[in-house]
Amino acid sequence: MTSHYMAPAPGTRTEEDFPPGHPGRSDFNPNSPEAIEWARKNVAAFGQRDFPVDHPKASDTPGNLNALEWHSGVDPHNPHREPHTGRTPEQAAAVAAMSAVASARAKESPVTQPLDAAEVNAALDVKRREVGRDILTADEYSEVIAAIQSKPRSGETDEQIRARIEKQHLALGKLIGAGYTHGAALERIRIEGVDKVLGIAPGGQK
Repeated sequence: MTSHYMAPAPGTRTEEDFPPGHPGRSDFNPNSPEAIEWARKNVAAFGQRDFPVDHPKASDTPGNLNALEWHSGVDPHNPHREPHTGRTPEQAAAVAAMSAVASARAKESPVTQPLDAAEVNAALDVKRREVGRDILTADEYSEVIAAIQSKPRSGETDEQIRARIEKQHLALGKLIGAGYTHGAALERIRIEGVDKVLGIAPGGQK
């Protein structure tokens, strides 16, 4: 069987094995403009390049950006803008003025008294029975807490309040360590009292 070579039709583009100027081409001429351009882009006289030829970050690219200093939050192309926010000086001044007005009008939040865990759980149980379900909404929970905080507090000093809450935490830890669940421990503390759970006699002696 005889095979006949058929030349491509005029104007037909054929796939080339090597790009123009490549040393592997059959028509390679080292002095041709194509070969010189190929060598410029692909031959690195000093070893492997960090960036390709003509890349914006290459040190031999005219107008490269290597000389720019990049500081945290600062746009080196717009150093006049506020760091991290990018605001213009006018915008930054306006925000600073608004913040000063807001700071002048701000009031310190009142410090609320610590809440008795047993009292809170008892109030939550009452609310659950009132609404007829175990899970309260965020608004219902907040309503219970707000009602407790609005009640007149006892004449205890801050030190007495801290001591009472510390005893409650100790009793809670003792019962949980003995195998009680958190809810069951709080219920026993509510019924028996902290002193009895901790084994403290009425006179204050264990």
